[in-house]
Amino acid sequence: MSGCLMPKGTVWPWWRRCLVVLGKEMRDHLRDRRSLWLALAYPLLGPLVVGMLLAVSADSLRSESGARPLTVAARGVDNAPELAEYLARHRVTLAAPLPDAEAARRGQRDPVVLEIPPEAARGERFTARILFDANNAVSAGMAGRLAELINGYSHELSLRLLTARGLDVGLLQPVTVERVHTGRRLNVALLFYNLIPPLVVFMIFLGAVYLALDTTVGERERGTLEPLLTAPVRRWELLLGKAGAALLFTVATVVINLGAFRLVLGLLAANVPGIEAPPPTAAFLLIFAMALPVMALAVTLQLAVAALARSMKEAQIYLGLLPLVPALPGVAAAMAPVAPQAWTAGVPVFGQMVMFGRLIAGSGVEPGPALLSAATTLLAAAAIFWWATRLYEQERNLLPD
Repeated sequence: MSGCLMPKGTVWPWWRRCLVVLGKEMRDHLRDRRSLWLALAYPLLGPLVVGMLLAVSADSLRSESGARPLTVAARGVDNAPELAEYLARHRVTLAAPLPDAEAARRGQRDPVVLEIPPEAARGERFTARILFDANNAVSAGMAGRLAELINGYSHELSLRLLTARGLDVGLLQPVTVERVHTGRRLNVALLFYNLIPPLVVFMIFLGAVYLALDTTVGERERGTLEPLLTAPVRRWELLLGKAGAALLFTVATVVINLGAFRLVLGLLAANVPGIEAPPPTAAFLLIFAMALPVMALAVTLQLAVAALARSMKEAQIYLGLLPLVPALPGVAAAMAPVAPQAWTAGVPVFGQMVMFGRLIAGSGVEPGPALLSAATTLLAAAAIFWWATRLYEQERNLLPD
């Protein structure tokens, strides 16, 4: 084993010895083609799941944006012919009255049912009821669009009545509010896009798990690590070579993951009306660049935990749970985005996820916080690498029990 690393009687610089270890680990793992293809296919799962959710919700997204006509089952249409005409002008058709609208909606015959009471026919003030299922994305999207249109009709009718009576229409609303949306155009698809940062971080901490397991616990259990330790290579050089191989696999995993997100979401946005276009390719390239320090941190942490574990099963449990630690806060931040502050930029991994979210939302990232986040993450990676080196110097952590 030692001869395959360095020929006897040669003195190489430290970086060349690290490259030899890196090459040895790469060759070992590239030989297992089945595991290699599975590891490279795994990053596609996140983009495919998000893409499937968007495709399933396409009807809701089109309804929400008014991109397609709606046919809504209704009861009491004859009570408000003007409302029916108003909705027809906005591409909403009211179907024939149903004998029991609520029972029909409960039976899933119609995703949305509109009920217009008899008071509407007498010219009295009335309340239109929209029956829908809030747990159904299609039903909720149709109900939201229908409610917005009915509110618009109500406002138009009130202005017409005030004008007919010679009253100032400003009396109806003495104070007006102008809402200016400064972000990207509101679209339910953006909620799915917010899941990209935690999924990317999850993949970073999962990309080289198999390699980290095999190069430490796996070699220890097979008895191949002990001859490797007798080679004329210092422990930190050995660890750096292994970390380099794991980093290359992590980089490949993240490239596949981000590329799949851009490709799948781009194809959906181009072919399914109502889906907001995903972030541009430049945003994904920035995410990749800012994720490099996180990859270094993930690799050193994986090697340290794998060296500390006493068995393959124990290491698999630890490294299987490790990706959840940084990803779960990212999922919470996706539901309620965190405003970028000085303290968030200084927190390793979390600071990067906050900036990932800003890039996905179409906002820019200032160089100062990005550099601070990269510096703190690299410092954390260096500290963990030093800890892992100390673990490699302790024979009891590397030799079989």
